Amino acid sequence: MTNWERATYEALREDSIRTELLPTEAMQAEISRLNDQNEMLQESMAEVRAMMAYEDQGWQLISGIASGERLEGLEIDEVQAIADKISPRVAAGMPKRAVDLHAGFVFGRGCYIEGTEKPKGAGRPTGIRRFYTDTVNQETLFSETAREELQKARFISGNVLLACNTRTKTVNRIPFNQVTNIKVDPNFPENVIAYQRTWDTKDGTPDSVKKRWYYTKRYNGPKHSYYADGAGGLIPVDPDTIIVDLRANRQVGHVLGIPDGLAGLHWAEAYGQIMQYGQVVNESLAKILFKVTNKTKQGVQSTGVKVANFGGHGGTASMAEGQELSAVSTAGRGYDFSQARPVAAMAAMAWNVSNMDLLNDSSAAGSSYGSANALVPGNRNAMILMQKEWSSVFQDVFEVMGFERPRITWEPLETPDQYRSAQALTLLSPTLHDEEYRMKALDIMDIVGESSDIPETLKMRSQPQDTAAQQSAPDQGRSNGTNSGGAGANDQRSDTISSENLRHEMAMGEIAERIESAIERMSE
Repeated sequence: MTNWERATYEALREDSIRTELLPTEAMQAEISRLNDQNEMLQESMAEVRAMMAYEDQGWQLISGIASGERLEGLEIDEVQAIADKISPRVAAGMPKRAVDLHAGFVFGRGCYIEGTEKPKGAGRPTGIRRFYTDTVNQETLFSETAREELQKARFISGNVLLACNTRTKTVNRIPFNQVTNIKVDPNFPENVIAYQRTWDTKDGTPDSVKKRWYYTKRYNGPKHSYYADGAGGLIPVDPDTIIVDLRANRQVGHVLGIPDGLAGLHWAEAYGQIMQYGQVVNESLAKILFKVTNKTKQGVQSTGVKVANFGGHGGTASMAEGQELSAVSTAGRGYDFSQARPVAAMAAMAWNVSNMDLLNDSSAAGSSYGSANALVPGNRNAMILMQKEWSSVFQDVFEVMGFERPRITWEPLETPDQYRSAQALTLLSPTLHDEEYRMKALDIMDIVGESSDIPETLKMRSQPQDTAAQQSAPDQGRSNGTNSGGAGANDQRSDTISSENLRHEMAMGEIAERIESAIERMSE
């Protein structure tokens, strides 16, 4: 027996004896330690399960809505639970992109509210103009930032509440998480007649938490000063404030609206998980590039030690006989993230946007220029429907404040080609005044200028016909391929022929007659 074999035999024998002679107390202590670890592990798993169950409460509700199980509509606390899930996701990720697209399509091109324009002459602004330009109303309703925030409120909670104070002529927004109760028409429950609001003023006083009832615009019945709270107390009704509400995506019989973001939220979450899993796969593939095959167990152990101690790149492998180094079949390849695009398309479909816009990826358009530059008719109509709903909300606000319902017009969702716009303007010029013509031309060219400052060239288009007939043809000086003037070179039938040209043409006619008579005499 060699020295190495003898040493190995003695070590194994000592381990065997130590195992046989292990005291019973030590074994019990080891078992107790393992039990303690098992209990700690079970407690940790229980905490994790509890946390997951709490986090899944809202998602279970959302899953029920998406599957059509909640046919009776949502309760107040259910809408608030869904909004709590959507709200942080609007700050980043795919839902943020979706709500930005909605706000851009609906309000990005702007709208015109009749009567709110700046007056031309001097004098006191009209009442509707003062209401429109009020600082509070601009910050909460009419400015570009306010309209974007209103669209986000619709996306997150599906219910937008505008508190219109008829005494101060100001409009404020009520977050839906402050709504604690509602009153409906007993005969037609989908008609909300009043909202109860509860909020904390945080002024440090014992009665900092306040409650108020607000009637809605649709309620025309007898109005009360207080309502009982069910606990022996009374909650006052604000007599100066009327609620104008937008309840989006309702079905017949539903009391509250459903958030726009709900429809595609679960698909967005699935897309995010797929992308995260793909990142893990890529990291794993990057860590293992080669495999070493050994014929003996000792060789495997030796290779493992060498690989574990090597931390650089581009090293040299020195292998003994029987070892084989080969590249892993997945080396140099990554996870195919494009396979997740159909999942994103489901979210885009639910949110009425294109997959190319949602992912900001031109390849999602299928290399089609038309698809990449046009909002498909279905999505366009959905955005136009949102615009009409907001028009009704704005008109209701003006009506509540004592004004007539103004006419509201929206700019086209898609910007037409600049050259086509110029052609259309030229064709329609007979129906436009000079100021209207110049205003539209400035818009097309994106130039800041006064529409009332009419240049002389523009005035000439309205001159009498005999004056306009003396102007040059539009294509004068251009070649039509036959070395002659353009198609319009001789299209002015009232052109004046000079006397010199007339004499030249008469002389040429006389020469032609002489030649013809000479030919006839020769033929005789």
